[in-house]
Amino acid sequence: MTNHRLRVMWFLPPAIAVAAAWQNCDGLSLEASQNHSSDEQFAALSDGSVDAVVTAMDNVFHWNHRPGPKDFVIVAQVEATTPLSIVASPCIKSVSDLVGAKILVDAPENGFVIALRAMLHQAGLNFHDYTLAPVGGVKERYVSLVKGEGDATLLGPPFDALAVKEGMHKVAVVQESYPEFPGQGLVVRRSSLSSTPGIQLWLKCLSEALAQFPDNQEKLRKSLASEGIPEKAVSAMVQSIPASLIPDEHGVNLLIEHRRRLGLIGSDVTYDQVVYLA
Repeated sequence: MTNHRLRVMWFLPPAIAVAAAWQNCDGLSLEASQNHSSDEQFAALSDGSVDAVVTAMDNVFHWNHRPGPKDFVIVAQVEATTPLSIVASPCIKSVSDLVGAKILVDAPENGFVIALRAMLHQAGLNFHDYTLAPVGGVKERYVSLVKGEGDATLLGPPFDALAVKEGMHKVAVVQESYPEFPGQGLVVRRSSLSSTPGIQLWLKCLSEALAQFPDNQEKLRKSLASEGIPEKAVSAMVQSIPASLIPDEHGVNLLIEHRRRLGLIGSDVTYDQVVYLA
């Protein structure tokens, strides 16, 4: 039997990927690597050193406007939502307190930062009222925040809970402002779909894991807890398992609307232009 290789890159494996690892994915050899920033993901997809990335779906809107292949598409949604909170130093109690703040981000123009910027905009803060300092992915931002290298950042499980344990303050929750905010997606280049059978094989494996998830929920909880992840974070990750791998249209359109309100490139696309359903 031919063993098709799929090289996937992520910040952290989503819960559904952990569950899929227990499936017998015949013909698939999955090679996963961890990245430190969305720019690293863009470069790896562009030069062909990876075949797919698990990332914020907003990245596709910006990546398709950068110098490069311009053929990035979302082929699945692997989280119903990505639980995200603005976590700040103890002296910051509200979003309005972020005037003049140094906010630690992955990238200033794409990814989850767009939801953050939308929340700041909604609170009456303009872009010049704060500074965005790129430091990398969620782990890197957590470390920088607790070291006092910035005033606030956007964190998800388990790093938001860990930061609170370190004395940081949770200022706001993205999902409270935007209940339809979607989780991470599986992003590939459209040109690789016909030449990389591993993409479809892994999607099939993820789908099978999703179908069996109710029976494997306790196993998943124990597996995540064994990695030292706090109980609340484990619950959030398990609850992020999507009902379907099909990207939620309302969620994708919310991301587009955020870009439109902020006057950012990529707001002129439609769901059908960025989502590819095989």
